[in-house]
Amino acid sequence: PPRPRFKTDFCGKEIAKTIKSKNTMTNFSKNLLWLVVIVLVIGGFIFWQKQEPKELPTVRLGLPIAPAAGLAKIAADKNFFQDEGINVELKEFTAGKFALQALVGGSLDIAISAELPVMLAVINGEKISIIGQVNETKGFSMILRKDGAETFDVKRYFEKKRKIATAVGASSEFFTSEFFKKYDINSSQYEIVNVKPEDAPIVIVNNSVDGIAMWEPYTTFAKERSGLDKVFDIKNPELYSEIVVLSAKPEWAEQHQDDIGKLLRAFKKAESFVRANPKESQTIVSSFTKLNADTLQKIWDIFTLELRLSKGLISTMNKEAQWAKDTGKVPKETAIPNFREFIFDAPLKKVAPSAVAL
Repeated sequence: PPRPRFKTDFCGKEIAKTIKSKNTMTNFSKNLLWLVVIVLVIGGFIFWQKQEPKELPTVRLGLPIAPAAGLAKIAADKNFFQDEGINVELKEFTAGKFALQALVGGSLDIAISAELPVMLAVINGEKISIIGQVNETKGFSMILRKDGAETFDVKRYFEKKRKIATAVGASSEFFTSEFFKKYDINSSQYEIVNVKPEDAPIVIVNNSVDGIAMWEPYTTFAKERSGLDKVFDIKNPELYSEIVVLSAKPEWAEQHQDDIGKLLRAFKKAESFVRANPKESQTIVSSFTKLNADTLQKIWDIFTLELRLSKGLISTMNKEAQWAKDTGKVPKETAIPNFREFIFDAPLKKVAPSAVAL
């Protein structure tokens, strides 16, 4: 009779189960090993990302040491530029026209200056794009030594030929011209002396000139050092309001619209910060300009510190261009360009459409 196969079948099944169990354990081990490898790779990548942060794009920004450039300094101080993913190298100048010269020379990407130096550069053939404005200063001052008089009478004061110091080629010179035009002072009654902004307080204190026409904080420095009772402070906001703009070369602006957008968003944050934190904003600007905090508080309201492109920008530049022709800064036959063509508003329209009012 055939021998029973019970034990054989049973053993075979047990062996098969054992082999299957081993294979299952082997597959599980392999899967577990792969899982560990994946976790380590992902963890290592995250750690590397933290250890090696992505390098931010860098923009070289030139600005004058003046409250009018306050938004840039506040944005840097509060890390708004880095928050927007851009590294901004600030380079300080005593006047915006020097920052603009550095831009034209290629050592800056963006310059902060008044609109007048930009107008002069454009009318003389330079290719420059205005990408926004960061301030409008409501009115300049003419600071004049009293010379013993207690009240200011413009006609009587200029009976004697006076020396007036200003920064030739800057917005202060245009204001000076508008001042004399308004008060009908003939050119034979004054002499213009070209000075650096930082030297303006010095020349009036040491009596080298009779007066200065300059922007803040230098007019305030002049008043403080001369003695408030020793000078006349002649203001007329209707004469001229300085518009402080951001300028770049057209090729660079076209190729770096994303970077400009990040920069403008940081400026917008700085603008909001100024509105919400005026005291801290003044502290930052005071430290930047070395202007006494109490003095800065008194003049704070003449600065708008807003990111925008205003309707008055083009009309102001047209007026200045005609003045440049009339005063011989450019040949009489020079054509006044269409300044709208030199305004590159696409990035600002993306960041803050309502800020563009051209």
